[in-house]
Amino acid sequence: MEAASDPTPTPPTVIRIDDYSGSVVIDPSDDPMPPIVTPEPPAGGDEPPAVIAIEDEELPDAVYVAGNLERSGTRKIVFIEDDDTGDTIAPDAERDVRRGIEPRMRERRAAVKRAIGRKRLRWILVTFVIVVVGVGSLAVLGSGLFSVKAENVRVFGAVYADEAQVEAVVDDLVGTPTLRADTQAAERALEAIPWIDEARVRVSFPDSATIEIREREAWTTYQGPDQRYRVLDRDGRVLAVLDGYPIAYLLIDGPDPVDLDPGDFAPQGYAAASEMAKNLTGSIRGRVSYVSVTADGSQLSMFLDDGTEVRFGAARDIFNKLLRLETTLANNPEREPGVIDVSTSEVTL
Repeated sequence: MEAASDPTPTPPTVIRIDDYSGSVVIDPSDDPMPPIVTPEPPAGGDEPPAVIAIEDEELPDAVYVAGNLERSGTRKIVFIEDDDTGDTIAPDAERDVRRGIEPRMRERRAAVKRAIGRKRLRWILVTFVIVVVGVGSLAVLGSGLFSVKAENVRVFGAVYADEAQVEAVVDDLVGTPTLRADTQAAERALEAIPWIDEARVRVSFPDSATIEIREREAWTTYQGPDQRYRVLDRDGRVLAVLDGYPIAYLLIDGPDPVDLDPGDFAPQGYAAASEMAKNLTGSIRGRVSYVSVTADGSQLSMFLDDGTEVRFGAARDIFNKLLRLETTLANNPEREPGVIDVSTSEVTL
């Protein structure tokens, strides 16, 4: 009859590794704390290497570990057991032993890196798809499918502006994709038309455009050597050239008229006369027959319908001179036609 086996299992051998420059071996005995085995210091005064002692005939000899287990110097303890659970971890490389990297930790780090790589790849793919879709959408929206149609172009404010010139700008817009229409270029082309002071062009998706025009105001006119009449705004810009006399504007007469084309600017004296015409009040404007001025503006005179000549002198400080004229006419309702000199503050009749 075989003897009954001892039910009490043999406790595992436990090796504690620490940074006390030595090692402690815990045998499977009742002694809770075996004595610390400290090797003799080597010659030269250096600290002895830490020793890992493994008390088992089938295991390798002692392993010497140089230095502490942690670079920071903080004391750490590593326990190694010889249990049979299969959880024993053996470093694959001496580098792992030196760095204290557990293989399972290394595997987790590798898994994390792989997950980050997959996530980055997904983002790259998503970005690529978005770019492709965006480029394709812009290509479709910028095609002729969504271009400005002639029947959807509306023009506001064009009264005196040359119709053919305005239509030329509109024709350039028609057929242009709404996303690629150069509205600023269209505005510059419109503002180059003599009558147009300011233009605003707006293109609306998918196929329409709106043009808003603010025209210049005409104030005077004069007859050039070619017997045609030039219409001027307050700045002396020629807005139009007409064959007949436009009675709606104040007539300028002078000794040295010039032939100009639409968009040109008249001489300084003519511009000053136009500025004066703009500032005339209703009580005077209806009584003015014409204005005489030299091209350089050195002499400016106004002739009223009763034959009165109003002398302004040089064509400057026009507003104050008009105030003097208004005051003189208001204070002398029974005056006789003659000459009124408002060129200085001392008004003479």
